[in-house]
Amino acid sequence: MHKFIFTLLLPVIGVAQQKSFNIQGTAPTTKNGCKVYLNYQADGKLILDSTVVKNGAFSFKGGVGELSYARMVFDHENKGSYWVLNMGDRFYFYLANENYKVAVKDSLKKAVITGSPTQKAYAAYLSKIGGGFMNIIDSANQEMSAADTAAIPAIRKKYDSKFAAMREKERKFINENPNSYFSIIALTDVANRAPMSEVESLFNSLGEKVRNTTPGKEMKSRIVATHTIQVGLAAPDFEQPDVNGKAVKLSDFRGKYVLVDFWASWCHPCREENPNLKKAYGALKDKGLEVLAVSLDDKQTRNAWIKAIETDGLPWVHVSDLKGWQNQVAVLYGIRAVPQNYLVDPEGKIVAQNLRGPELTSRLAAYIH
Repeated sequence: MHKFIFTLLLPVIGVAQQKSFNIQGTAPTTKNGCKVYLNYQADGKLILDSTVVKNGAFSFKGGVGELSYARMVFDHENKGSYWVLNMGDRFYFYLANENYKVAVKDSLKKAVITGSPTQKAYAAYLSKIGGGFMNIIDSANQEMSAADTAAIPAIRKKYDSKFAAMREKERKFINENPNSYFSIIALTDVANRAPMSEVESLFNSLGEKVRNTTPGKEMKSRIVATHTIQVGLAAPDFEQPDVNGKAVKLSDFRGKYVLVDFWASWCHPCREENPNLKKAYGALKDKGLEVLAVSLDDKQTRNAWIKAIETDGLPWVHVSDLKGWQNQVAVLYGIRAVPQNYLVDPEGKIVAQNLRGPELTSRLAAYIH
């Protein structure tokens, strides 16, 4: 047990021992000319790098200030970054300032990764929890795409059970490895379903260095939000740029009812809800309703965000810092799922939350006279 825990401590204390990462990859020469993409965050910025396989080899170099969840994608047919990043041959890992060797034979997903203590620790962590979130998601998507509509509920139930089993293993991992970086990663997933009182207890059990990582600070913000983002309390003010870059504050709408709506262009339930929101807005805007939509899109999906606003015909105010799930307002409000909304009264107090569905107009009208 102690050896395992020590291995998993390495990413927390070892990231800064060299100043850059170096990824050296090999692939069959039949893959010459194929593009390989690397997607990660550094200093709060989303980075998409790419290279081409030449003479059976490819490489990436760069630097991260802290462990960064990364996605490497092999474009076997040169279909382009948008398609392969979401549907292609992908490999997820944690990027540190270390040396990686990636040996690709037939697919990147099955590649052998060596040389990185962080990758070794991450692989050990995944084995402890049974494969990890993205592996379950990918399997579920593959099964659903091949199934007919009638089979979808049973498939969803099957994978919900897999997620539940994984989260029990994540809880155990957290309790056994309070100083592992991957314990805060596990807790981030557990928090999507667990009561925040349990999440707060698990968070407080973690080591100080783990709590002070970026995901640790984000989790702290979520915990604080459970105490501050409540019906009856003042809605924290915020400021973000609109689609034209103009700064917009929540407090700019003081004197009106404001539905702060968290959504994203890629969120199907959000898009399905938009007709209900349009109907309510049309009926109540002259009575003092405003909608302030905060998008969890990122820089890569900015154009999709703008297009979704136009396609769905959404006439209200839209803002985003284009940081995805790290959107500062989303972090402030503890948002971990979309769609989600809060109704703020003319004095700036939260009076309702998660008002949705065909009855949205009548539910809002109960507050707006």
